[in-house]
Amino acid sequence: MLKTVSNRRTKRRAVALPRLAQSIALAVFCSAALSSIRTNSAAELRSLDPQDILSKLDLSKPGLEQANQARLSGDRATTLAELLKFYRGKYPLAAPSSEADPSRYTTANHVVDHIFQWGPYEAADYGPEIDWEWDPRGDIEWVAAVYRFYWARPLADAYRATRDEKYVRAFVELTTDWIAKHPLEKRDRRHPVYTSWRGFPWLDIQTGIRADVICKAFPALVHGESFTPEFLGVLLASLYDHQVKTEKLPMGVIHNKAIFEQRGFINVAYTFAEFADSRRWMELALERTRENFLAQTTSDGVQREWSFGYNMGVLRDAVDIMRRMEASGVPIPEDYRDRVRKMYDYVFAIATPELAGPMFGDASRSATASKDRTRLSLYGTLVEATELLDDPKYAARAKLAVEDLPEQTSWSFPEAGIYVLRDRWGPEQIYFALHCSPKGISGHDQADNGTFELCVYGQWLMPDTGFYTYGHDPEGRRWHRQTAVHQTLTLDGRQSSIAGKHLLWKSTSQGDVICVENASYKGLNHRRTVWFVDRAFFVLLDEAIGDASGTLDLHFQFAPGDVEMDTAKHRAVTRLPRANVLVWADPAAPITMEEEEGWYAWKYGHRKPRKALRFRHSRSAPAAFLTVMYPFRGSRPPEVTARWSDTFQVGADRVECQVQVDERTWKIGRELSMGDAWCR
Repeated sequence: MLKTVSNRRTKRRAVALPRLAQSIALAVFCSAALSSIRTNSAAELRSLDPQDILSKLDLSKPGLEQANQARLSGDRATTLAELLKFYRGKYPLAAPSSEADPSRYTTANHVVDHIFQWGPYEAADYGPEIDWEWDPRGDIEWVAAVYRFYWARPLADAYRATRDEKYVRAFVELTTDWIAKHPLEKRDRRHPVYTSWRGFPWLDIQTGIRADVICKAFPALVHGESFTPEFLGVLLASLYDHQVKTEKLPMGVIHNKAIFEQRGFINVAYTFAEFADSRRWMELALERTRENFLAQTTSDGVQREWSFGYNMGVLRDAVDIMRRMEASGVPIPEDYRDRVRKMYDYVFAIATPELAGPMFGDASRSATASKDRTRLSLYGTLVEATELLDDPKYAARAKLAVEDLPEQTSWSFPEAGIYVLRDRWGPEQIYFALHCSPKGISGHDQADNGTFELCVYGQWLMPDTGFYTYGHDPEGRRWHRQTAVHQTLTLDGRQSSIAGKHLLWKSTSQGDVICVENASYKGLNHRRTVWFVDRAFFVLLDEAIGDASGTLDLHFQFAPGDVEMDTAKHRAVTRLPRANVLVWADPAAPITMEEEEGWYAWKYGHRKPRKALRFRHSRSAPAAFLTVMYPFRGSRPPEVTARWSDTFQVGADRVECQVQVDERTWKIGRELSMGDAWCR
């Protein structure tokens, strides 16, 4: 049910989050400013008067002869009318679809009526007088989405399909209202709900995304009757304000937002190349983007927030910027191109069986996979990579053309601290992704180093806990960000530090081995070694190295569904329809097994309960856990035993173990100083 709230100021204060929640809900900025773009944050900026917009345009270009002649004669109205005619020719609109279904445009119809909706929340009726600061659902991400003009895209799509003038009229009305209420000279206004934020409407990410959205909606909406020459002048003046703000006051920090900001800056210069400063803006933006892009991605192609959605956002914008530059004749540096290729290589390697990303940090993932591969999340990205880089492997991954895929299936990204193990390509693969990274450049990563996800035969068996939310439930967000609710080791259940280090990667015909270490607590390093034995099952050795006193727990979580737990035998078995996993520890080991609270959040604002367990060691550090995870089909798990050698010592360079599954035995080990490991 939609509700109109009469006193929005009162409502906004009622749903304000505590200060701590605000800081959690918003990305934490990296402290390192970029050398080439330090700016004066106190710069005096004022919005351009639309009456002066013609002074910012170069109308001497081909196709603008009539507009230029009118400008030279001092006829502003005719100049804008000719300019509008020019843009309608520059961006032709295809005939509307004869099969347009009005029911597909519910979102656009709601926007026409000033009804906005975002995320998992009930829609909100803003009434005839728009209060852009209103926070109807107690989530700053809602406010940000409205400021970013998310609502312009459905209006453009609906008009493109139906030619119904009401969609253009709504865009003109809403945009005019927003521009009038947000002049640059008042950009530092404090938000009445999120009072720690000044200038939220003109924040770098809001400015960049809003400009980009307008550029994408403009080619369709400019054809409407309501899109008058006078409104064109108002819109161009506002876009000029966006450019001035970004040029004079860029983010200047290594962060995904800086790339999003520059993408909007570039798209205004590209879409409206009639601005006199267009070429200069493009060259300036490329300089800034290159420096920021290379700084916020590793040499092995991973964005340094270690969160897949932001990784994809930065890659998408970097590619879009590259294409805009190429179309404008601005040369792209080779190191920029190479980093784009490395990022596509990471996507190629890390993509899950259903072509999505791992859920480490503030990442989400669709709950179900489509049988139509073209609808899978990363399908288009991988096909695009082949077109852009002239390398068939990416499209082969998208289309599952196994004959064109490399023999290698497991990959290591040691600078990023991210690894993927798989036995084959295709939906039936065993997929295991592990994360043990250095400190990220924002608050989008989590204190969960050593954690992993496991998917087998098309069934998620041990997915990540997920981040759940940014703003509407601070307590829920804190719960999902706990070290103890991830598949790693804790001391007294406390949050661990984030200080991951790569120690070993070995891939042979007999299996794959990873060894990583995290300086988790003062006086305690957590070293995790993973053997992917015969590329069929996993053995985990977790070593608590040091002399810190306290309770050591090793945590595991399962996909929602039935799990049989035998605490006496130190084993748990899932009971899921397509595939299952046995998690086993030696019944004679000096540990206890207990069930824990578990939740699984697969997308923003949604979560469901699930089973989780911990193995608790009877001794303090130094101590170790040896665990076997065996995925299998059907309902009967194998018989498993495992033990380390008699010479085993916690923290030793060389370790050897023996594992038996039913009647077969393997000897596994690793020797860090030699960079060696084995499964035989």
